Amino acid sequence: MTAVERWTQTRQQLNLEAAGSKASHEIVVELVSAYRRLRADERIEVDAELARWLVSDDETARFDALAVVDANEICSAVPALSQLEHRLAGSDAPGAVYESAKVNRVIGRLAAVCSDRHS
Repeated sequence: MTAVERWTQTRQQLNLEAAGSKASHEIVVELVSAYRRLRADERIEVDAELARWLVSDDETARFDALAVVDANEICSAVPALSQLEHRLAGSDAPGAVYESAKVNRVIGRLAAVCSDRHS
């Protein structure tokens, strides 16, 4: 099983457990912790999957990915975040303005963090 398959399976399992306990906020906490336990080579694969989640139509996948990216300062996600922000800016979906604000906040934070890492 690949790192991405394990990652996706972890998220699915957490969703099942949270649905039964009404504790959906715990999914994000567990995903952030699970990401931190990944080896460097696994993170590269999972980072690409998180980027796919960020640009997906699945709002819950975007929410989870945004939280993991933000908490772990995943610089490689900036292009996907920018793509998502562009899409949200043109959206008339009810929550788009709020999601766009969160995405912009994360982009701004990552821009500062990632530029410091490369200086």
